[in-house]
Amino acid sequence: MSFTKSDEPIDAVVTWVDGEDPVHEKKLESYLGRRAKKRPKAAAKTRYADRGELEYCLASLIRFAPWLRRIYIVTDEQTPGFLETLPSDVAQSVSVVDHKIIFQDFHNNLPTFNSLSIETMLWRIPGLANNFIYFNDDCFLIKAVEPGNFFSDDGVVLRGTFRSPVRRRPMRKLARWFGIGRPTRRTLQSEAAALAGLDDQYLDVDHIPHPMRVSTFRDFFARHPEQLGRNSSFPLRDVRQFWPIALANHLELKHHSAQISSVPKSLYLSVSAGTCDRESLIDVEGDPDCKFLCAQSLDKVSDEFLGVWKAWMDKTVGRLTRAPN
Repeated sequence: MSFTKSDEPIDAVVTWVDGEDPVHEKKLESYLGRRAKKRPKAAAKTRYADRGELEYCLASLIRFAPWLRRIYIVTDEQTPGFLETLPSDVAQSVSVVDHKIIFQDFHNNLPTFNSLSIETMLWRIPGLANNFIYFNDDCFLIKAVEPGNFFSDDGVVLRGTFRSPVRRRPMRKLARWFGIGRPTRRTLQSEAAALAGLDDQYLDVDHIPHPMRVSTFRDFFARHPEQLGRNSSFPLRDVRQFWPIALANHLELKHHSAQISSVPKSLYLSVSAGTCDRESLIDVEGDPDCKFLCAQSLDKVSDEFLGVWKAWMDKTVGRLTRAPN
């Protein structure tokens, strides 16, 4: 596999929210109104819970991908407290980008509590390198990676399984038209493939780091400007939206600017993490091809497992170095 040319910088983009921030909580409750007492699934607290994942995510990028040019943290009027204690050389490579910046000219779509809406706008970060890797804050690197794991001279390097398209029944199509129902990962990816012009199959990707290109988004939205405003206009996840990440993947496939790779592999920890997941953490240490980790919904795991996971992350990834007092 060819490697990205050395003169092409690569950035990382991480989305993050602290759902326990009183200001954020008030903003969400204000939007929900009467629904705040019985939140819809699209506004479940687990979507905004923070268990210190962001610091581990950044530590993993700095340790295992030191070739990254910059790391952008996209937030909603929040700043991670630990950033203030970082050494200057590390802090200079990290930027916090507020939603207002990427939603410029679309401020009527704010506030938003919807990852699909936010992901629609990530490519608009000022100064973002054309080649960038998108991370949710619960995705981590656990071994050293190289630029060629994400980008080749021809485009992006993707990981996933090709599957037959999901066919919606007529009644479900009608329900979607009225915004009834909720999107699933399968339907989001299948419909993104169709939106990109690929009807025969779709690439099913896991919860992993996603290599993407600003130019791919820019060119698509230049041709379909109405899609930019519409897809970013839903404050909560909606069945009428498309998944921007899947759209980018399938646009790259359509334009023959994507390679498919089976490595690095990824380990996914479930919300019911238990003995099996503890064993997986130990086993992955001996697997040189497994370099990604997703630990989703840590707010739902037991305190015991959370302690095990943090101890393992401290050993494997480490924490960010603090500036001397």
